[in-house]
Amino acid sequence: MKKLLWTILLGSLLYGSSDTAFEAFHEGNYKKAFTILNTKAKQGNMNATYNLSLMYYNGYGVEQNISKAAELLERAAKAGHKKAVQNVGRIYMQAMNFEKAAEWLKQNAKEGDTQAYYLLSEIYVTQNKFKKAKKWAQKAMKAGNPEATLLYKEYNLQNY
Repeated sequence: MKKLLWTILLGSLLYGSSDTAFEAFHEGNYKKAFTILNTKAKQGNMNATYNLSLMYYNGYGVEQNISKAAELLERAAKAGHKKAVQNVGRIYMQAMNFEKAAEWLKQNAKEGDTQAYYLLSEIYVTQNKFKKAKKWAQKAMKAGNPEATLLYKEYNLQNY
């Protein structure tokens, strides 16, 4: 499911990329699209960096590498790329780097991303930081997240 979502994002967006990269991608010439994006990313183009991260994530034109995707996504996020900022915490969760994930998800939470509340509660549960998990789960439940309610009950967070 997650791969499908990223595929849809990449296929429909190639966010802010040159026509050449966009055309190459849609023609199925992923190696050419990758080469173009890689060159532009090395030149500091953050749209290219963002799209390159998606190509690494999906393994289009390159061997799939979640860690490299996360690194590129973070670079774009630090440069203020809005879509990168929205997704970098989530990709760090997949890469099992929970410290970096929490750092970025807290930023998303400050901006009102209610799914970030739930993801933070998940991180803190896995780290046995139940007071923090309770705080974020309660915010997620208040925002209407049913998964947070299940997490809250499963880990008896009301006791913390």
